Amino acid sequence: MQKTCTVFNYMIILKEEIIKKINQGDPGAFRQLYSAYYTYLCAVATKYIHQAEDAQEIVNDVFLNIWKNKVELTAPVGPYLIRAVKNRCINYITRQKMTEVSLTDVQEQLLTIQEEEVGKDENPLAYLENKELEELIEKAVKTLPPKCRTIFEQHLYQNMSYEEIAKENKIAASTVRVQIKIGLERIKTILGDHYPLFLLLLHLPVNLR
Repeated sequence: MQKTCTVFNYMIILKEEIIKKINQGDPGAFRQLYSAYYTYLCAVATKYIHQAEDAQEIVNDVFLNIWKNKVELTAPVGPYLIRAVKNRCINYITRQKMTEVSLTDVQEQLLTIQEEEVGKDENPLAYLENKELEELIEKAVKTLPPKCRTIFEQHLYQNMSYEEIAKENKIAASTVRVQIKIGLERIKTILGDHYPLFLLLLHLPVNLR
């Protein structure tokens, strides 16, 4: 992180010279800008959308747009790049909501939280790091009512879909959905600030055990 910030500050010092060369169509100056900011901007995008490959695509699209409109690039370039990435992240999240035919409760809540994160003015790289998260999640799951806990553990630890859980327990898929909602609400109360990261882990194919 420190290395990235050092390079970031170095580019701020040289921004006037670099930007003028980019305005004039200098590929070398553009490569300097790209090399200095690419990793940083990928980290910013990943913070908001939680998808590394899509984050890289967003950043590359931002740089491509800069090159296409190079004569319009002005200082300060750092805040401009971050703002451009955040705007594309918002567009990405909006498209996800519109194109997904049937979102699970986890996906819906995750997208909503992502939208809220993008809208904040805080440091985009202020990641939540907590080695005790797994233990906190397990304790939270253990507080669920027996029926709800069984269903939630199948979804969380075995990566089972609503339909698979319904078939396994001989219940309706709608019942599974209700129980997952109940579990999410209780766990949200228990985990507090850790809840967004929990949703991310639950959304991804990750086995927490």
